[in-house]
Amino acid sequence: MAARKTLLFCSLTLLLLVFLGPLPSPGADSEPAGGLGAGDVPQAEKGESPGPKYDDCARFIAGLSTPGSSLADYEKKPAWVKFAASMNQSWEKFDQRQLAPMREWASRELGSAGTSTVFYPFSGPDFINIYTLFPRAHTYLLVALEPVGALPDFAALDLQDFFASLQRSLSVYLSIDYFATARMATQIGQTQLKGVLPLLLFFLAREHARVLDVRYWLMKPDGAIEEQPATGERNPGPGVPGLRIVFAGAGAAEKQTLYYFQLNLQNNSFGRNPQFASFLKGFGPLTAFTKSASYLLFSRYSADIRQFILNRSRYVLQDDSGIPLKDFDPAVWNLRFYGTYTAPFRLFKNRYQPDLAAAYKSGKDVYPLPFGIGYRYRVGTSNLLFAARKTGD
Repeated sequence: MAARKTLLFCSLTLLLLVFLGPLPSPGADSEPAGGLGAGDVPQAEKGESPGPKYDDCARFIAGLSTPGSSLADYEKKPAWVKFAASMNQSWEKFDQRQLAPMREWASRELGSAGTSTVFYPFSGPDFINIYTLFPRAHTYLLVALEPVGALPDFAALDLQDFFASLQRSLSVYLSIDYFATARMATQIGQTQLKGVLPLLLFFLAREHARVLDVRYWLMKPDGAIEEQPATGERNPGPGVPGLRIVFAGAGAAEKQTLYYFQLNLQNNSFGRNPQFASFLKGFGPLTAFTKSASYLLFSRYSADIRQFILNRSRYVLQDDSGIPLKDFDPAVWNLRFYGTYTAPFRLFKNRYQPDLAAAYKSGKDVYPLPFGIGYRYRVGTSNLLFAARKTGD
C-alpha cells in the first residue's frame, strides 16, 4: 500500500513538469540547431521533485536491487525475485562472452574514431551494441519500426506477465545478439511489454548508467517538437513518435542522450517526413552503424536512407547486411575489413556479394574479429566493415 501511494504521489508530481522547460543538451555539439537550450537544468538538479525516479524504474526493470528505492517493496514480489536471479546469471555470461571482447576490440580498433553522434537505423531496441562500441558519444539516434511504448505502471501491472514477457524478449537476444523483427512484433505488441522503452531502460541500467530523465517526443510534420514526461499515455498526433532519454554513464558527470524514433525508413515514408531528415542533419557528421538489418539497404526502396548515410557520415561501421560494398567509392572512403565473409544467412542467400568475398580473400586490410555479431553471430563466422571518409566533413 505504501508503495502504491508513493507511485501515485510521484505520478501527480511529474505531471507538473509538463509546464517546465526542457532538459539541457548533453554537449554543445550534439544537439541540432533549434534544439534544447544549454542553460536549461533538470528539475532534480534544481532541488525539486522529479516525480517517479526514472533510475529506480530502470534498475527495477533490469532486475537490480536498489535499497531505498521508491520501488523497494516490489522487489519482494516473487516474479521480480525470480527474474532478477535469472537475469543476473544471463547478463554475466553475455557480458563475458560478447560485451567484454567487444569493448576491448572497440578501444583498440576504433580508438578516437567516431563522431559525437551515432546513428543506428533499423535498430529495434538494440542500444547495447552502439553503447559498447562508441561509449563516449554524446548522442545516440535509434530508428526502427517497433512502437515507443510506455513507462510501466508497476502498481497496476501484472508483474508475472511483464517479467515473463521481458525474459522471453531477452533470452534469444542474449544468445544471438540481435532482435528478430517478427518475434519482437509479437512480444511487445501482445503482452504487457508494450514497446521499446522498458528494454532501453533495461540496457542502460545493466550498463550501470544513471537514467536522469525520460521524455515522450512527437516530431510534427512542420518540424516542431512536442514533448512530455514519460508518465501515463502519450498524446497522439500526426508526426514521428519518439523518446528522449538523458543519462550519465557509470562514474561519469557528463550527460549523454539517447533518442529512439518509430519510423519506416523506406523511401515512401522517409520522403514524406523531410522534417526528420532535417533533424538528423542538425547533428552534423554522423557515425552510422548497422547490423542484422535484413539487407534492407540493398533495396531500391531504401535508396534515400542509404544515400543519406553515405552523404552525412564521417564513419560507417556495419556487418554485411548494411550498405553494399559497391556503394563505397574508394576515392571517398578508406576501408578496413574484420572477421570473415562466406555467404549471408540462408534466409538472405540472394544478397551474396562477390566483391566483398574477393576483398576478404585478398587479405588486404583484413583483421581479426574476436566476437560474433550480426546474423552470423558465432565467433569466427562474423564480419564488420569500417569505412572512414577520406575528406573529413
